[in-house]
Amino acid sequence: MYDISSSHIIMLDGFWKSSKDAKKDRWMAYVCWWFYRQQVLNQSEFWSKMASHLTNQLPASDREGIVDQLNGAERKVLLETTAAPEIPENMLQQLTLMFDPAPPVFDAEAARADAVSKIDRDAEAYRLRFITNGSGQVMAYQQKLSEAKAKLADDGIADTSIPHIVAEAAVDEVTLAEKAEQIVATFEGWQIVSAGIERKRMGAKKAVAAAETAEAIAA
Repeated sequence: MYDISSSHIIMLDGFWKSSKDAKKDRWMAYVCWWFYRQQVLNQSEFWSKMASHLTNQLPASDREGIVDQLNGAERKVLLETTAAPEIPENMLQQLTLMFDPAPPVFDAEAARADAVSKIDRDAEAYRLRFITNGSGQVMAYQQKLSEAKAKLADDGIADTSIPHIVAEAAVDEVTLAEKAEQIVATFEGWQIVSAGIERKRMGAKKAVAAAETAEAIAA
């Protein structure tokens, strides 16, 4: 008989899969005899009949190798058994629960919430390709834009009123007017990008709200 050192759960799984595929081989016969001797799932009668049926289906050489290891009572069952026994209902329920559990219940609301959160994260990640993260940085952008517009509206505005423009123009070695124009142009370009991101973000959320299946929500 096989030297079994692993958990019978693994072997039960193998038996369950093989039985559904109507497989009848030496491994199945050995396993069923072992289950019979170990009284697995308290189904000794079933295992002895199943083991006998499978053994009787084997080629003579394989069958003899098993019969040589059986005791008198086991050989008696072997001689008396022909058809495969039906799996007892309580055993069938056990095996189904163990190896064919019911699929998880689809929670549409939770799936929608996860999808909406992902949409927002992805939108923010895409925004950060164009701007620098942080509330302080956003305030700096707003202040620079305000100063740039003020400079373009009044070329003679005092430098003390547009400190960000003065500082950045000095770093880039351009005039104050050129820097103001650059900032306004960048902002206008960003407005187009931002509107596109927002359109896609809100459209995706609307689609998620209308989706009914996991696949549709993911899509």
